[in-house]
Amino acid sequence: MKHSQKIMRILRESQDYSQEYVADVLNINQKTYSNLESGKSKLTVDRIHQLADLYHVKPDYFLSDELPVINYNTGPNSHGGNFKTYNNNFGELDFVKSVYEKMLQDKNHIISNLENQVEKLTSIIQELTKKQ
Repeated sequence: MKHSQKIMRILRESQDYSQEYVADVLNINQKTYSNLESGKSKLTVDRIHQLADLYHVKPDYFLSDELPVINYNTGPNSHGGNFKTYNNNFGELDFVKSVYEKMLQDKNHIISNLENQVEKLTSIIQELTKKQ
């Protein structure tokens, strides 16, 4: 969890969110959020879950010892998708690729689960229709 503060900042900036906006979503004031992002205050499990919900990532994303290096700004407040590079010692292209592959796997898993639910519901609807 040594990089959770930097991950918070990278995610926030990749969505073009202000500290004020994220603080409002978390129902805290901007100074409290700033202290979380700077590491002056500790990040709680509840806050990790709130942030994960906000950024649509798994909570363990914030527990990584490695930093996301490149983020494409695609947030709702995006102004044309600025490409952002974060220079650090973990800046390997393979790491960036693995982060995006993991995100794609997570999304594909969600899609698969939803498709299974649709199939089950379709089957139930067909059964109910036959009985009428």
